[in-house]
Amino acid sequence: MLILTSIPADTSLADRLHTDLQAAGYEFTETIQKGAILIAVFSHATSKDARFAETIIQATDAGLHIIPIMADDVTLPDLVDHLAPFDFSQSYDITALKTRIEQLARPDARPPLKVRTPAVRASNRRFGYVLAALAVIWFILGIVLVGGFGIQAPLEEFNTVSTLEFATVQVYLNRNQPRTTADAKNFISTVEAAPTAQRPLLIATATALVETPVETPEG
Repeated sequence: MLILTSIPADTSLADRLHTDLQAAGYEFTETIQKGAILIAVFSHATSKDARFAETIIQATDAGLHIIPIMADDVTLPDLVDHLAPFDFSQSYDITALKTRIEQLARPDARPPLKVRTPAVRASNRRFGYVLAALAVIWFILGIVLVGGFGIQAPLEEFNTVSTLEFATVQVYLNRNQPRTTADAKNFISTVEAAPTAQRPLLIATATALVETPVETPEG
């Protein structure tokens, strides 16, 4: 099923397309419907025609394939500038057009590329507003629960996890701390071999050991 849209200034080309395609066995409809293919005749004057622009938007929102036909040397609008147009301003290749129609009408044809029409942009904004509202609600709810009802993370569980983390760090540090002169000489290599996140802890611990005064027995 084909849909043909144009402006009055391009009626001559549009009528010729309609006649030739209808003679080739294609059926036409005037309404946007699923599975149809929109043939749009573009010219310099189409950018000023609101009805023409609305038809393109509706077809895009409906997920229809669009075939741009250039009646003159015109730049396609953003919604369809990713499509390969047929330039009928200098020649009239109806055979190539019919080939494109057959390709797009096949069941395994790729779906049209999603583009940001006004309806899509409005939908994205609404979704963003909903997410922002939910974030604010959860933030306020969190403040109320913590400040008003004293709801906090389980202290015992938190302490257990912190103790395990501290013990794990200490095991690693104790294993790599320099204890002899030889260990001290090789400490730089030990630090470089350690994971990046653990190097500051290892260096700080070793530095703390060096700076700790050594108690000597009183003579």
